[in-house]
Amino acid sequence: MAEEQGQEKTEEPTARKLTQARERGELPRSPDFGGAMEVLVICLLMFFLGAEIVDGFSEMLREGLTFNRTQIDDVQDLPLVAGARLLDGFWAVKWILLASIVVALLASTLNGGFNFSGKAAAPKLSKLNPLSGIKRMFGAQAWIGLLRNLLKFFAIAAVVGVVLWTRRGEIIAMSRDSFEMMIASGASLALVTFTLVSAAVAIIAMLDVPYQRWSYLQRMRMTLQEVRDEMKDIEGRPEVKRQIRRKQREFSRGRMLEKVKDADVVIVNPSEFAVAIEYDESRNAVPTVLAKGCGEIARSIKERATLAGVPIVSSPPLARAIYFTTEVEESIPEGLYRAVASVLAYVYRLSALTPDLEIPAVPKPTLAPEFMFDEFGKIAKEQGT
Repeated sequence: MAEEQGQEKTEEPTARKLTQARERGELPRSPDFGGAMEVLVICLLMFFLGAEIVDGFSEMLREGLTFNRTQIDDVQDLPLVAGARLLDGFWAVKWILLASIVVALLASTLNGGFNFSGKAAAPKLSKLNPLSGIKRMFGAQAWIGLLRNLLKFFAIAAVVGVVLWTRRGEIIAMSRDSFEMMIASGASLALVTFTLVSAAVAIIAMLDVPYQRWSYLQRMRMTLQEVRDEMKDIEGRPEVKRQIRRKQREFSRGRMLEKVKDADVVIVNPSEFAVAIEYDESRNAVPTVLAKGCGEIARSIKERATLAGVPIVSSPPLARAIYFTTEVEESIPEGLYRAVASVLAYVYRLSALTPDLEIPAVPKPTLAPEFMFDEFGKIAKEQGT
């Protein structure tokens, strides 16, 4: 049962899967949105600029069909004349062309965004498989497409039927008008009908955009196993991760050991632990741990301290207490202030020592029970050395 549930697509698609789908050319697009918006905008422009466009085309036709004797004799100039008339035609519909470009760009942005995929453009032999074609024909997406087309058909039929019924008197009256008036009235009626039809299709397309987005995300959903496999691919194989962590530890250890030379004292448990302490009152009123380690790292800390001339003080309980309670670049806990202060005072007396003065005894600070650790990091039952 658990295995079956693991195969259910219950997880949201990851960013990586969405990116891979985009590279394959798979986007949540409504097939009718861009075209419907362009046609609707063109119809609206015809309402406001139709007269100007018609006048431009009329002038173009008038000039294009008018020739003088010189133009007839100079046949080599005909390409230039034809090119000029073609430019006049483009200029007459300049606003429609410009609006079409702008609307196409905006519609593409709202309808899944811009995307070019070489994988989608490459030929695929799987598309020639008749079984796959039959599956697409009777799949869920095919039924949704059929429903969308039926909805558009009924919407267009309803709009055309309403327009023709409400303006039936005007249509009958056209037959009694002059030819010019009949053409003008018919063009106006056709433009109104076409605009309303475009608006209906555009509304359906706008409703289809969020559905396509939802449907796309549903298709992209992943099983728990797919998410786990993807995480493995991203993070890499276990042995690679171990190697990366080892390199990170080595890098961090190298940086830590570089700071030993700045320490004021290194407190050690001679055979196990070493912690490097810095006390700079101008930066921090509390002593700070610059480096710490046990075993091989402790030996490296002591070697660096010896080379840099940093005093090394043996105080096993205090070394273990600092090691197990304080991280690198952190201040020591309040319960260890007095013990560390006694060690620092000892170090400062050593630095000021002259040949005629007696060497002070190494301090043996007393620690609170909660700071008494054994070599395994457990609270010791009684204080030791």
